[in-house]
Amino acid sequence: MKRIALLLGAAALVLAIVPSTALAASKPTQTIVGIATANGNFKTLLAAVGCADPAVGKALTSGKQLTVFAPTDAAFSAAGLTPANVCTALPKAKLTKILLYHVVSGDAYAKDVLPAAWGKINAVKTLLGQPVWAIHNGVLFTTTGTTSRIDIKDELFNIRASNGVIHVVTAVLIPEI
Repeated sequence: MKRIALLLGAAALVLAIVPSTALAASKPTQTIVGIATANGNFKTLLAAVGCADPAVGKALTSGKQLTVFAPTDAAFSAAGLTPANVCTALPKAKLTKILLYHVVSGDAYAKDVLPAAWGKINAVKTLLGQPVWAIHNGVLFTTTGTTSRIDIKDELFNIRASNGVIHVVTAVLIPEI
């Protein structure tokens, strides 16, 4: 009994000395859009969100948990799109559909997106209502034949935001439009 009292006393002392913030898991404070803006590699994506249907930008800055497969500027460039031309190269409705195809409702971490075993395929339903399929090594593919890759060894994998998760991808995914 004396030993339990000593242990409880020691625990109380530790809790009094160590700030409670040091014990809590750190929670992200930036939204998906805030992280993309601060990163600097998503200028085309941010420009596209700005000229798509306003509901896309509103969803990405809301408190609703989302997962974004975020193409880098290099990925958009490979598709012939830059911050300067993304708003004029595609009609607003088509651009909106492409962006919605890169977003999944909820927090979908790597373990949720990629199958655990080789030879298996996972499907994740996007906000557009069409699936994106993933295989174990990080390759994503669509029914239109576009493929992309989540670099599972990259430091930009599973970026936590206050309103979801970002997976950096190497190509723009094109849905059936």
